[in-house]
Amino acid sequence: MPPAPAFAKLAQLGHVPDWRQLDPYQRTITRQEFVRLLDHCYARKPDDYAGLIDLWPDRARIRRQSNHPGAGFYDFYFLTDRRKPVAIPRYWKTPWEFSAQPANTHRVLEGIHIVIDPGHIGGAWADAEQRYYKIGADTIPVQEGDLTLQTARFLERNLTALGAKVSLTRTTLEPVTDLRPADLIDEARTYLMQRNSLPSDALVKRTAERFFYVSSELRTRADLVNDRLKPDLVLCLHYNASPWRNPYRPAFRPENHLHLIVNGCYSRSEIEEDDTRLEMLLRLVQRTYYYELALADEIAKTMAHETRLPSMGYDGSNGKSVNDNPYVWARNLLANRKFLCPVVFFEPYCMNHREVHARVQAGAYRGLREFNGVYKKNIFQEYADSVTAGVVRYFRSVR
Repeated sequence: MPPAPAFAKLAQLGHVPDWRQLDPYQRTITRQEFVRLLDHCYARKPDDYAGLIDLWPDRARIRRQSNHPGAGFYDFYFLTDRRKPVAIPRYWKTPWEFSAQPANTHRVLEGIHIVIDPGHIGGAWADAEQRYYKIGADTIPVQEGDLTLQTARFLERNLTALGAKVSLTRTTLEPVTDLRPADLIDEARTYLMQRNSLPSDALVKRTAERFFYVSSELRTRADLVNDRLKPDLVLCLHYNASPWRNPYRPAFRPENHLHLIVNGCYSRSEIEEDDTRLEMLLRLVQRTYYYELALADEIAKTMAHETRLPSMGYDGSNGKSVNDNPYVWARNLLANRKFLCPVVFFEPYCMNHREVHARVQAGAYRGLREFNGVYKKNIFQEYADSVTAGVVRYFRSVR
């Protein structure tokens, strides 16, 4: 047997996976459904999992360590008797597990636990996150973490009034993780040494900073969601932006659009990461896709109507279309992979668009104001109301 490589191939700040996590799902899904979900949603294309997940008539043979053939396989057996009822372990409830429509029709979300994840951190951390810009001496800086938290407060109020139990992954402009970039230097150097023989100190420092504000922050939030909150749904709030022509000289861009993301479209390099491969399969066997897609599809309709924004698409490399809704895309992101329940990830408005900048400057005003000849709510209320309307329409149709 060849010696094991010094390092398993893992995602940033990932851990060697425990494949026994799939044990409760043995014989809970047919081969046909397993392959359909893998090909239609989770893998970017079938070649991307070849040799890592081999499909046999009665099982999927999954490589335990992608860069070490001698590490063996995990055999995941398919359900062969479709008449046999199976229980699928989940901490979240499917729509048919909720009670019927509440007697109080104004509290349509009664009994549903929704977590809102305001994307990024904001505040003093916004510049390091590269989620900050300022145009004009007397303007308010545009910081995504600040915008998402303000939007989350509006959305929390809406959903609570409709009967939902609502939790937030953060309530301040401070990190949820206790770690800081200096604590992650060794992890960053080790990660880079697997890919670069002699990483520079500058590259190690930049990688440690990214580990802090992306990997450690989101993994800490995921632990909070999966271990303590255990909601039925997570709504990940973000604002989009168009690429700068010159990042050192910010200028307005003409693009302004909307799209929603469900988990999927894993590339070959992502499926080669042992922990990512397990996390993808856990979402697949829990059938999370069906609920994410139905929610995203319904919410996209109300958001498109409320915001009047056009859709944004992907070229098929890091995002793929999974239905006929041009606003909904499958993409693998750390947040929508690590939260092990249905997740809808939002990317409306381009922050570096002139009108969006003006609406941010206007703040959380009451009533309507005119922008380019159209009277609009403040941007936070509009965002929150459009999400709320879609969530309500979905749960009214399934309860």
